[in-house]
Parts: sequence; C-alpha cells; structure tokens
Amino acid sequence: MIITDVLADRVARRADHPFLQHDGRAVSYGEFDRLSNRAAHALRSLGVGTGDRVTLALGNSVEYLVTAFGVLKAGAVLHPVNAALGANELAYILGHAAPRVVVTDAANLESMRAVAGTTTLAAFGSAAADVALDALLAASPESRPGVSIEPGHASTLLYTSGTTGKPKGVLFRHHSTGAAARHFIELLGISGDDTIMAVTPLFHGNAWGAACTALEAGATFAFPKAFRASEFWPLVHATGATVLYTLGTILAILLTQEPSELERDNPLRVILGLGSAPIRDRVLARFAVADVAECFGSTDAGVVTMTPLGAAPRKGSAGPAVPGVRLRIVDDDGTALPPRAVGEILIESPHRMAEYFRDPEQTALALRDGWFYTGDLGYLDEDGWLYFVDRKRDVIRRGGENMSSVLIEKTLCEHPAVAEAAVIGVPDPVLGQEVKAFIVVKAPVTADELRAFASARLAKFQVPRLWEFRDALPKTPTQRVEKYKLRQQQSGGDKPLLG
Repeated sequence: MIITDVLADRVARRADHPFLQHDGRAVSYGEFDRLSNRAAHALRSLGVGTGDRVTLALGNSVEYLVTAFGVLKAGAVLHPVNAALGANELAYILGHAAPRVVVTDAANLESMRAVAGTTTLAAFGSAAADVALDALLAASPESRPGVSIEPGHASTLLYTSGTTGKPKGVLFRHHSTGAAARHFIELLGISGDDTIMAVTPLFHGNAWGAACTALEAGATFAFPKAFRASEFWPLVHATGATVLYTLGTILAILLTQEPSELERDNPLRVILGLGSAPIRDRVLARFAVADVAECFGSTDAGVVTMTPLGAAPRKGSAGPAVPGVRLRIVDDDGTALPPRAVGEILIESPHRMAEYFRDPEQTALALRDGWFYTGDLGYLDEDGWLYFVDRKRDVIRRGGENMSSVLIEKTLCEHPAVAEAAVIGVPDPVLGQEVKAFIVVKAPVTADELRAFASARLAKFQVPRLWEFRDALPKTPTQRVEKYKLRQQQSGGDKPLLG
C-alpha cells in the first residue's frame, strides 16, 4: 500500500485521532487529509503534473507535512531541501533537481529567491513570493484530487550530504516511500496508542521516518520547531511521547545537561538513536527508558539493520537485517565472504533507491543484479549481525596494511582533551599512504601526548604519524565530516604539521 493510500485508510479508521502535535496544535487524521488535499489541488493549479519535482524549503511546521503529502497526492516528486545550505550548494541542487515549484516560508524566502532562478516560488506567510500559498490553499477544495498514482511512479528525491563531493540525487518510488515504517512498528513494538517524537529537521530522514511510522501505526507524531536541549524534557511530558526517534549526537547533548526530575520520570519507553551505541548504557541509566535501539542505514539504502529490543548489544554492531532485507559481504571481485571477513556491504532491499537521478553511470555502478553496492566496508558475524568498518574510500592503505579511519578516530576521541577527530590517508612515495589525523581539542594537548595515547590502544601501523590541530572540521549541514575537502586540501600542498 502506497503512503497516500495508508493515509486514506487511517482516515477511514480513526479520522478524529490526533496525527500531529506541534507547537501547541493538534491535527487529526481527518483534518490533515483535508489540508493535504487542498495542497495537492493548489499545486496542480500551478501547473504541477505527474513526475514534476516540488522543492520544499521550509522550517519545521504543520505546513511542511501538509505540503509534503500534497506533493505526493498531486502525483509529483517530493524534494525536501535544507534551506540553510550555502548558496552554491543550493543552486547546484535546484539546478540538478529542476523543480516546477519551490515552496518556502517567510524566513527562507530571500535565500531561496537567490537560487530559484525562474522557478515559481510559492511561500507561506508572505505576499512577496510569486504565489502567496496561504491564500491559494484557502481557496482550494478539500476533496481528494483525481490523480492516478502507481507504486512504480517516482515519489521522493533526496540529495546525499555530499561527504564525497557534489550531492547525488537519490530517487525513490511510491512502493518504497515510508515502507520501512512497518519494520519499525514490528521491531519497536509501536501501536496506535503511541506518540512518536522527533526533534531533527523534517527534511532529515530521521524525522520523516518518524512521521511515516506514526502514520503507518495510526499513532501520533510530535515535533518541535527546532531542537533545544532546555526544552526537550518539558516537550516530552507535554506531548506524552512514548517513542523517540533521534541521533546519537542529540542524546550526547542531553547527557551534558544538568539532571532534572523531568528526565527521571518521563513517559518514554524506547529510543531509536542512530549512532547511539557508544553512549547507550549512560542513556539507559540516566533517562530510565526500557531500551535504546541502534540502526544502520543511509539515504540511498534506507533502513538496513536494527538491534532487537531486549537483546544484549554487541560492540560495534547495529544489529541484524530488518525483515525483508538481505545482506552480503563481498571482496573486490564480487565473491561472497565468510563471517567476520571484511568486504563491501551489499544490500537487497525493497526500501532502497530506484536510481541516482540523471546519473545512469553511477546508477549502473551502484545497482547490480538486484543488489545495492554501498561503498561501505563491514562484516557479518555468525548470527548475521552487521559491523560497519569504514567507507570503502576511507580505508587507509599503508604499505601492506589496510586500516579503518573510523577505528582510529574513535580511539582518539576517547582522549579527554579531544573534541573531534578525522583521519585520512595522505600520499606517501614509499608506503603509498600515510596516516594523518586532524584534531579539534577541548583542552590543551600535544601531538606527542596523543601519539602515546594511540600507541597504547592501536597497532603500531595504525597510529597517525602526521597531526594537524584545527579550530573546526569541514562538515555537511547534517554534521558529517567532509573528508573529501580534507583530501583536496592535502593534494594542494600539506599545511605545516604539528608534532
């Protein structure tokens, strides 16, 4: 069942049940359905047809989700974008996506106007756009638009975070949009009585996944305008949130706050925290939730694995494949490898992307014989639990040894003076590559001290020989380190090395 039909079914079953809680406002399934129908009619009146892209550049709001479902109901392709991206990146993404309409709000109108070109600019809360969307929606009918939508039609276009260069457009079809929600419901024990909360931006897959899961379960989705640590626990209590979708970085921020009575006596029973494994025990002990689940996935592949509730964690693993997903580990020749042998992670999944938009060459490289070649390295244990090792291109080959930059980074971050670390391989005329660490500190420390710390915990060949201290690391808007920029800087001539 495609996601717009899921919404119709939930309206038929529980039209008066709250679907959204946001900023003190509750929106029932019935009201949401009517509002998104209006959005679909409004977009069709602007010339949006089946397969056209509609860019959403909005802050967290009810209007964001209403418009998103309006896009899907109109038969168009939903293209969410972070309006806070730099002008060059936004211009590239919009130029590549070529949307029929850009939908934004008053806060982002001018930045989007600078990059939208001749594309129709429709805005909420502003009459200065090409189209004042509030008025157009108010004049549109509430009936469901008579648009035929097939499971194989394009539904969503997401852009990768660009850690390896220019962002790639990742195209999905209706049969896969929101489909992973069924696995979350089964594995996290979610029911229609739950309230799922997410505090990430709605353009992020974490929050969109929470919204889709709530819809699939007939539950309630709660979200704020933006994450603020001081407001988090009051929001949990105000919404009655029972399930939290979040990121490990957000949980780490919450752990830095002063303990409070609200956090000790809260309604949350389970947290799905991407990247939360290193702090799982601290979260369990302090926030009194029943479980913290970890998962592995990507923009391209969707949700791939999840740690089962109640199962003892396995260090370094994000769990076995979710139902319906298969994993293989292969060598460079494509030969399947046995348990615990490191190779490229291949995924067979109904949730994966359909293609890289306007890039048949990259699509052919990534999708072969029904398998998605992730470009990630990892291994499976004897029970099929997946262990991520590194991005394939981030593996450093020094002499005859291959090593994971992730392992070295995690080790360096264990030092109390290190705030962040990024490790890459830099060219070496003898060894092929040498290990270089980029360090952001939170207390004074020298390269010699870090070298000694690493030497006590890593193999000799894994210890960085080159060190550089920086005030900050280059990052994407979703806070992933842009290692390709570090590599580019090295290829243009290395900076003086410290230590």
